[in-house]
Parts: sequence; structure tokens; C-alpha cells
Amino acid sequence: VTENAATNAGTDGSITVCDNGAAIDLFAQLGGTPQGGGTWSGPSAVVGGQYDPATMTPGAYVYTVTGVAPCTNATATVTVTENAATNAGTDGSITVCDNGASVDLFVQLGGTPQAGGTWSGPSAVVGGQYDPATMTPGAYSYTVIGVAPCTNATATVTVTENAATNAGTDGSITVCDNGASVDLFVQLGGTPQAGGTWSGPSAVVGGQYDPATMTPGAYSYTVIGVAPCTNATATVTVTENAATNAGTDGSI
Repeated sequence: VTENAATNAGTDGSITVCDNGAAIDLFAQLGGTPQGGGTWSGPSAVVGGQYDPATMTPGAYVYTVTGVAPCTNATATVTVTENAATNAGTDGSITVCDNGASVDLFVQLGGTPQAGGTWSGPSAVVGGQYDPATMTPGAYSYTVIGVAPCTNATATVTVTENAATNAGTDGSITVCDNGASVDLFVQLGGTPQAGGTWSGPSAVVGGQYDPATMTPGAYSYTVIGVAPCTNATATVTVTENAATNAGTDGSI
């Protein structure tokens, strides 16, 4: 009597992988004490006993060890399940004006981010919106929760906030046509920023209105905004009254 040893392919196993994960060794997923030297078959061709999520199709992969007659072949199966990786898109950035409208942070992300993630950052994010009036600029992270073994995906939108320019509020002044020069800037209301430029019926030199040489009317003060903030403008309206004339002294 000659007795040949039965082959052993181990016991069935299973594994769940992420579709963007690293290659895994199928042999290590078998249970029991499988013999080496067997062959793999399944939905995709198996090279080196590895399952690569990037190129292969999930499903049942069968490991077969050939038996020495009259022993039959031994077979065991590793079932591979593949979960889709989450996608939070790619990092983005936006510059807003501190008096501007709310912006949708999601549309600032690059790539093809999945909806349904959550935002975190220097301020609490409500409805995915950044409101310059109430929120602090900085890095806002968008996170999409991964289905194990896929990890969470995160991308960041960096918000920069530029200060709005302030030209003050409109003002007015009435001067006499033979009066002294007046400083137009001090006629503005509010808290105008310095460094703006004047335009009007006459050229303005040094921010002064000189009744002797200039034409009354609306003089506009403009402060240039840093994009995306717009320019700010306020107007001083100058009214000029004619000086009275009593003539000159005489005698008789």
C-alpha cells in the first residue's frame, strides 16, 4: 500500500479593500494552513499572488493546489470586496472683501468633490457658506467620511479677506468767492481713508478748494479698492456765494 498526502489549500477567506489602496497578498487571506505552490483564478488574472485594486476586479478568487493521484485537487476561495474611495476634491483658495456677500465654499474646491461632507475652520460654517461679515478668514477643511477600509478624504479652501476701502460719506460746504482755500477732505463725513484722489469741475491741488481760481460743484473723493473690493467714492458739493460790494470810500 502506497499512501499519498492529501493537498491542502486552506480554508475560505475574505477581505475588503479600498479601490485606491495598495496591492494585497491573496495567500495571506486564506485560513488554515494552505500549501504553497498553488495557482489563482478569478475575475482578473492574478500576478504574483497579488490583488491590485487599481487594475483588478473584485469577486471570488480561487486558490487551487493540484493533488497527487488518487488525491484530488484542493481548493479554497478568497472573496474580495472593494469599497470606493471618498473624494473631497483638491485644495482651493478665494479672496473676498470684508463687506462682500457670502460665498459657497464647496464651489471653491478643485477636482470633483463628493457632496455630503462637513466643514471645519476658524469659524463655524453654516450651509457651506463663508460670510465675511461674521466669519474669520483662514483655512477651511472639507472632509468626506470614508467607508472602511477607505480613509476620510480632506481638501482645504484658504480664505483671504481684504479690507473694504472707505471714502467717508458725502458732505457739502458753502464758501464765499473771495474767501480762503478750504480743505475738501475735512468736509467728508464718516471716517474716510487718506490717500485718495479728487476729481471735479476744476483740478484739485493738495486737496484744497480755492474760490479764487476754482469752479464750484461736485468734487468726488475716490479711494482705490484692493480686489475684489471695489473703489469707494464720496462727494463734497461746493456752493460759492458772491461777495457783497459796498464800493469804496468817497468824500464831498
